Amino acid sequence: MESNKREWHGTHHSWSYRPQAFRWSGEMISGINLLPIATEMRAWMLQRGHLSIIPTHEAPHNSGFTNPYSKSGVTLSLLMSRVINSSHDYANFSESTDDETDSEIERLRLYNEILLYSTRLCEASIKQLLYCTQIPESRYGRMALGQLLESPCPGCKRKNGKEPHLVSLVGTLAHPYHLCLEFEHCAMDHMDLVNKLRNSQAAHSGIQDLNIRTADISRSQLLEESTDILSGFLHMLSHVEKLEQKMLMDLESKGEAINRLKLNGLEAKDCNFNLVPGEEFIFQVEG
Repeated sequence: MESNKREWHGTHHSWSYRPQAFRWSGEMISGINLLPIATEMRAWMLQRGHLSIIPTHEAPHNSGFTNPYSKSGVTLSLLMSRVINSSHDYANFSESTDDETDSEIERLRLYNEILLYSTRLCEASIKQLLYCTQIPESRYGRMALGQLLESPCPGCKRKNGKEPHLVSLVGTLAHPYHLCLEFEHCAMDHMDLVNKLRNSQAAHSGIQDLNIRTADISRSQLLEESTDILSGFLHMLSHVEKLEQKMLMDLESKGEAINRLKLNGLEAKDCNFNLVPGEEFIFQVEG
C-alpha cells in the first residue's frame, strides 16, 4: 500500500512542561505522569517485551497517575495485542473448510479493528505527551489523528477571506528534541495514511464490500492487508517512541533537580519554574 509523499507545513509553537507532567507525593515529585505506550507496543510487536497493565489506582497526592491518555493508551495497547493475535491466528491457522461467508465477515471485522486501534493508539500516545505540556487540553482533547498532524490555528481568525495558518501539534512536540523533520518527512505520512484509511473505510458509513470467496482467499487477503498496515504502524511507533523516550528522560532529569532544590530548603513560593523542553534545568532564586 503506497502513500503519496506530501510536505507538511504546520507551524511549530514553543511550549513548556506543566506541574501535571509529574506525579506527586505531597510536595515532592514521585514520578512522571506518562507511560512508555509506544515503546512497549513496539517492543511487544517485535517480541522483545511485554505490555503493562493499568497502574494501581492511587490518589493524585499519593503518587497517583492523573494523565487520562496514559490510562486509555494502556487499554488500547492491550486491545490491539488481542486483535493482532486474532488476526494472525485466523490468517494462518484456520481450516480451509470454514464457511465462506463467516470467513469473509471475520476478515472484514479484523481488518477494520486493526485500522481503528492503530489510529486510536497513535492518538492516545500523542495526547498523553501533550497532556504534560502547557498547551490547553481544549486544543487537542477532541482532535482526531489527522488534526494532531495539521490543523488551523485557533488563535487566527479569517481576515480578508484568507485561511488561518496551519499548526502541527505533533511537530510542536518534536521540535525541541530535533525530531520534527523526522516526523514530518516520514512518520506523518504513515499516520496520515492510517488516518485516511480509518476515516474512509472503518469509522464512517463506507466500508470494504463483502466479497464472498473461498475461506482461503479471504484469509490470504487479510494476511496481506494486515501485514501492510501493521508494518506502517510499527514504523510510526518507532518515531513516537523516540519522542516518548526523549520526554521521559527530560522529565526525569528535571524532576530530580527540582526534588534536590526542595530537599535543600527551597520554599514552595519560589517554585514557579519554567521547564523548557530539551534544555537543562537551571534555577536561581531571584533577589
